Amino acid sequence: MNFSIKVRVPSRAEASAHLKQPGEAVIVDRKGPRWLIMLCPCGCGSELPVNLDRRTGPAWRLYESPKGASVYPSVWRDTDCKSHFIILRNKILLFGPRGDDWWLDEEELGESELRDRVLETLSAREQSIEEISDRIAGSVPWDVLRCCRKLCRNGKAIEGSDLSKGRFRRR
Repeated sequence: MNFSIKVRVPSRAEASAHLKQPGEAVIVDRKGPRWLIMLCPCGCGSELPVNLDRRTGPAWRLYESPKGASVYPSVWRDTDCKSHFIILRNKILLFGPRGDDWWLDEEELGESELRDRVLETLSAREQSIEEISDRIAGSVPWDVLRCCRKLCRNGKAIEGSDLSKGRFRRR
């Protein structure tokens, strides 16, 4: 399913008028992105407010590039339809019966270069994908996760377990 940012508006009250289809979104922007308001991709019709303002508590990150918009971490509704999805380069990837790693096998142009940069960034100390992504200009944590998991499969990296799952170090 496609994800598209329709417009930027100065107040949350103006967002609803711009949302027509699942996956459409509006950015509430007051001297910087504050909210991403979108229609739930499951089709239930609910508007989902996603906080982008770290000053107000836990917040998601919005990444915008010529390849499209990405949001990190995943969006997981704990009420109503219980949708769980990620937004990666203007695509919405819904989680479900296929498991949570099915999307990691999709190849992207330039991935080998990113994989090399991720490997260079890894050390003997476990790092989160957010830490790794922050050290690689223009990267998105979802792409870093994909590269880290491939490096693990190739024997070049190790992923932590239990509470350290999602943290990686060089082998």
